[in-house]
This record gives sequence, structure tokens and C-alpha cells, in this order.
Amino acid sequence: MKSSESIFYNLDKIHLVLNKISNKELRVICKEIGILLESGCEITKIFQIIEGQSSKKVKSLFNTVSNHIQNGNSIAESFQITGTFSKFFISMIKAGETSGNLDIIMSDLSNYYDKEYKLKTKIITILIYPIILIILSVISIVFIFIFVIPNFQVVFASNGIEPPFITKVLIGISIIVTNHLGYLILSLILISIVTIYFFIMNNNLKKLINSFKFKIPFLKGVNQLIATTRFSRALSILLSSGIQIVDAIEMSASVIDNEFIYERLKISNNYIKKGNSIGKSLNLANIFPKLFVSMANTGEESGKLDKSLDVINRFYENELNNKIEQIMKFVEPVIIVFMGFIVGVFVLSMVIPMFDAITSF
Repeated sequence: MKSSESIFYNLDKIHLVLNKISNKELRVICKEIGILLESGCEITKIFQIIEGQSSKKVKSLFNTVSNHIQNGNSIAESFQITGTFSKFFISMIKAGETSGNLDIIMSDLSNYYDKEYKLKTKIITILIYPIILIILSVISIVFIFIFVIPNFQVVFASNGIEPPFITKVLIGISIIVTNHLGYLILSLILISIVTIYFFIMNNNLKKLINSFKFKIPFLKGVNQLIATTRFSRALSILLSSGIQIVDAIEMSASVIDNEFIYERLKISNNYIKKGNSIGKSLNLANIFPKLFVSMANTGEESGKLDKSLDVINRFYENELNNKIEQIMKFVEPVIIVFMGFIVGVFVLSMVIPMFDAITSF
């Protein structure tokens, strides 16, 4: 029974991943809905307008939502039935529907998803350049193994040169790569697919990897800034919409999409339920910077926690931007030096035996 439940759970996760609407699309959709609601347009008519200018996936989703609304379901329930939208999104829609401020909520959601999209773009910017350099490095190394080293091997053999140990190792690797390149590429692809699958499906593995992100000194600073920025942004918008603090913290924790952080914040939420202060409880999670906890305390004492969180979010967004710029300036020369070192090892391993042979005559 547990096995079948696990299979259905994993299938649900795959469904969510495949049908997820990007933040880039959501920011536009929410903005359009907010503007049309403010102009007095009826909700099902709004969905028809959006369907007419959206992708096939979005069109299908909003057609489903519109049909459920016409069948008597609330707007929040209709979005929830699709199984595509996050708990955060559904809760915001429910809050806007209950308060009669759905147009304002949609505008807030548009701003939220716009910032989320920009944050993800920045993170991709950090990763894409190193990835390109690494791929080029791998291609260069494979080229050397297949086309360069075999030529040196022929020279060594024809001239009776006995190469040193490191050169023999490189020649051995070259023979393996040249003779089994197809199998090596296929193995790499299969390993990548299996690794990605287990990372998506195995929560324990994800939690372990995410915990390491907060233990390695260099990664901890970056991940702490990202987590703080996303958490403060989501919590601010939820509290300003009237969501209770315990529910708001749980939803904000899920928005970060980090199993390790989610478990830590569950501890904080349990302390809040027991009557402890928000600042003290968040400090127990041991995730956020001391300044964040201090400003959250100030906001709680003043009764303006949502405003304080908005200020915190702007501050940490700037800090994150500065950190990204520093990383970009640091990563580029490090990778170039590493590539130079690898190429240097190849050159020296092949050329030095040649020079030794020439000088021995």
C-alpha cells in the first residue's frame, strides 16, 4: 500500500513540475487580471480575454478555472482544483476574494512574481557563465585526449622514449576515451537523468543537499541572502493581505522551495503557536541573519511587521545584488586559472619527455 501511495505521490510531483506556469507568465497574467478587475470587468470575461492571448497550457488552465467558477465554485477553489497553482497563490486569491480587494491582491502578486523572476534570472546569470566555461573546458580536454595525445604516443613509441608516470596515465586515459567515447557519453547522459530524477523525487536527498548549502562557508552566505529575500517578500505580502502569522510563515517557507529550511521553520512556527515572539521563534530556525531577526522583532513590537518585512526585503535585495556582482568578478578569473592549469599539465606532461629525449642525444 505504501509503495502505491509513493508512486502516486511521485506522479503528482511530476505533474506539478510539467504543468507549472513560470513566474514570467504569472507576473503578466496577474497584472492583466488586476487591471481588468479594477476596470470593473466580470471575472469569467477576464479569463476569456486572457485565454485569447496566452499559450496553449495557460489557455487550458484558465478554461478549466472559468468552467468551475460558472459551476458555482469560488475563484480560489477553481484555481486550486487545477492542481497547478501554489498554496501561496491560492491563499492570496482567497484573501482577496474574501476582502473584496482581489484587484489589489493581483497587483501585489504581479509585483511578487516579477521580483521572483528577476531573482531567478540573477541566479541563472551566476551559473550560466561558469557552466559555459566548464563545458568548453571538457570539450577541449576531450579533443586533446582524442587528437593530440595519440600523436605524442606515436612519437614516443617510434623514438623509443620512455615517458614519465603522469604521461603514461594521460596516454592510458586517452586510449580509453578514444575507444569508448560513445559509451562514455551515453553513461554520462544516463547518470545525469538518474541524478535529476532522484533529486526531484527523493525528499531526503534534497534535504541533505540543501542542508550542505548552509554549512559550506562560501555557499552559506549566498543561500542565506536568497532565502531571506524570498521569505521576507512572501511573508510581507501574505501578512498585508490578512493571512494569520502561523499560516503565513508556513506558506512563505514553502515558497523558498528548500526542504531543509521548511523543516527548520516548522520549529519556529511551533514556538509561535506556544505564544513565543515571532523574532525569537525565527531566530531558533538558525537560517536568517541576525539583522533580519532584529528588524522582525522591531516590526512585531511596533505592530507593523508587514511594513518592516518590506523594508527588510528591499535591503536584502540590494545585498543580494552586490553579492552576485562580487561572485561574478571572482568566478571568471578562478575558472580561467583552473583551465590554464589543466592545459598546462597536459602540455608539460607531453612536451617535457620530448625535451628530455632531445637533450639526451
